[in-house]
Amino acid sequence: MSSLENENVEKKEIDWKKVGLSLLFPHTFIVFLLFNLTVVGLIYIFVNHLEENLLAILFYVVAFYTLVVVCARIPEIVKGVKSGLYANKYSYTYLTDKDLRMRISMYRGLLINFCFATFKIILGFIYNSNWLFAMAGYNVILSLMRFVVIFRSQKKGLSETEEHRRGLQSYQVCGWLVMLLNIAVSVIMFMVIVQKQTIEYHMIVTIGLAAFTFYCFTMAVINMVKYRERTNPVYAAVKRIDMVKAIVSIFTLQVAMLTSFGGQGEAVDVGLMNTMTGLAVTIAINTIGAMMIAGVKKDFKELNANGEQ
Repeated sequence: MSSLENENVEKKEIDWKKVGLSLLFPHTFIVFLLFNLTVVGLIYIFVNHLEENLLAILFYVVAFYTLVVVCARIPEIVKGVKSGLYANKYSYTYLTDKDLRMRISMYRGLLINFCFATFKIILGFIYNSNWLFAMAGYNVILSLMRFVVIFRSQKKGLSETEEHRRGLQSYQVCGWLVMLLNIAVSVIMFMVIVQKQTIEYHMIVTIGLAAFTFYCFTMAVINMVKYRERTNPVYAAVKRIDMVKAIVSIFTLQVAMLTSFGGQGEAVDVGLMNTMTGLAVTIAINTIGAMMIAGVKKDFKELNANGEQ
């Protein structure tokens, strides 16, 4: 009798692992319901200024649980999206062809920089703002750098050696353009530090810019390390351009954040912080440009030595 009771007790024991998985991965309908409930509830709380209400605090717990559940589903969602992309022949070609992805990236970057430059020139005339003209000049030089890389990589029918030589030349020209870009950046820094010309963004816009800047900087560092060997000078040049752009974005982000959040208190020396960051950015840009100009000389020597053999 006692053995049967023990078996019944063992059967009645709760499988905590199964319960945990059920809580972490509930039915899709429940996830959908929780997500919509959370969105509507948070909007209602913030619109009616009920942030300190007891029910609102309890709802925050539900919102946190919803966030955990949604995040737990992300790998499954990514896997499903990835399998769907690989099933399509066009997206499969894009995902598996590194050269195609790089060329699309070059054209996309050129288009974005050109649109930014045009937009800021127009706004500069409308508002008679030297700040906007300086930012436009910065984007014009970025567009020129990308155009040089794209234009010099278009010629077909070249031997592998000649194609590599043209790539190295493009890489070196971009190095000189990086040095020129530093002049435009220095003008922007002069206007920020000396003339106190800044733009105050809305708090939400500033937070969005911060998230995007850190993402771009992280990807720029990863890609710069990935293409550090210059086996393909065109790819390496594009990634150096992205790195310079990310470094400048850090300075402009700091200016925006200090203008929006740090300018009201006396504890923050805005001028000193902008000066120090601006100096670090200038040194970093000059270093990258100098390394692009001087570092490629060794590759030219090796290429010429192999050609003479």
